[in-house]
Amino acid sequence: MSLPDLSGAPLFTVFTPTYNRAHTLHRVFNSLRVQTLSNIEWLVVDDGSDDKTPELIEAWSKRVNFPIRCFRQEHAGKHIAFNRALGKARGYFFPASIPMMLVPDALEKLTQLWNSIPKRERTDFYAVGGLCCDQNGEITGDRFPTDPFDADPRELRYVHHIRGEKWGFGLTDIIRRHPFPDVRGAQFIPEGIVWLAIAKNFKTRWTNEIVRTHYINDRETGPTLSQRASLGDHALGRWHYYRWLLNNDLAYFFYSPTPFLKAAIMLPIVGWFSGKSLREALMLDRFLTKILVWLALPLSLLLYGVDRVRTKGPSL
Repeated sequence: MSLPDLSGAPLFTVFTPTYNRAHTLHRVFNSLRVQTLSNIEWLVVDDGSDDKTPELIEAWSKRVNFPIRCFRQEHAGKHIAFNRALGKARGYFFPASIPMMLVPDALEKLTQLWNSIPKRERTDFYAVGGLCCDQNGEITGDRFPTDPFDADPRELRYVHHIRGEKWGFGLTDIIRRHPFPDVRGAQFIPEGIVWLAIAKNFKTRWTNEIVRTHYINDRETGPTLSQRASLGDHALGRWHYYRWLLNNDLAYFFYSPTPFLKAAIMLPIVGWFSGKSLREALMLDRFLTKILVWLALPLSLLLYGVDRVRTKGPSL
């Protein structure tokens, strides 16, 4: 095994945040039971569920030969659970959120992918990853132009325009340096705020092998935190994300203007939903980002008004 030794700890910490998902948590559990690489631990952070999650975890822990650790917190959101799991992880970090399951040889494939990186180059990398498919076996997103393919998540998104679900594991010590902001009152912060920050200094090696099944529009799973009925859904977390994006990645604007135009339009909108003033939205690090938000403001006002009428909420 060419991954660094962790002094007897499990090779992988598979992390699952959950909130009232006892009815679908079995998907992750069953996919871990059949992994061809068994040197793992399953770390579950229960975000204040009021269902049978604790009882399930206790029963399952008696049926498998890998450790299952469950930590409970008051309902604070996935980002808080993520940060807590990072502090508890003993192996290389593999987030496995619901609704999903790993393919049986996912961890073995990704270990082999890491081992394929020349030793002299490994300090440039922090993660490896692969493709995802839906419950019908259809790949969700774009394939990589080569296999393997080395690129950081910013290059992947802005330069190569590779879209869709991707998944893998990362070196825990590096991810710990880039936690989610500790935003209380937000239930969801886009994960890009973590992965794009790490991408400033480290690359990922990608494969066109499928490593995860992601359940889409599934009756049993129901809606997820990232699905929105209104522009104001999860507004506070998105406000922090759009501010981070405009402050940190604007150098890629001419490669891929759409994410930044969207951020400029949406920043005032999610700010208004979060009780933030326009002045706060304009407290950005660069003059050009402030100009971009100002120029987009008429469209922001229009979209906010339309959304308020559509959802019959209060106007600005």
